[in-house]
Amino acid sequence: MINLEMSTSLGNVMVATTDNRGWNAEEIAQRAANKIVYIGDQSHPAVQAQARAFKERITHVIAWALREAVEQERSTISHRLREAGHPELVHLLGD
Repeated sequence: MINLEMSTSLGNVMVATTDNRGWNAEEIAQRAANKIVYIGDQSHPAVQAQARAFKERITHVIAWALREAVEQERSTISHRLREAGHPELVHLLGD
C-alpha cells in the first residue's frame, strides 16, 4: 500500500483587474515594485522609511522605462504602417 501526502502553500495571492482597458505604465510599475521590494512589518521604522523611499524611486524608474518602451513600439508600428501604405491608420496609435 502506498500513501502519498502532499501539501502546498500559495502564500498571499492578490488579484487586480482593470475595467475596459489594459494596465498603464504606472500600474505595472507599482506591481513590479511590490514584487521587487518587500517591507517587513517587524523592520525598524528607519529601515521601513528607507525601503518605502527606495520602492517609490524604483516605481518611477520602471514607469519611465515602460513609457519609453511604449513610445518606441508605437514609433516602430507607425513606421511599418506607413511603409505598408496605410498612413491613415497611424492616427489610431496616438501619433
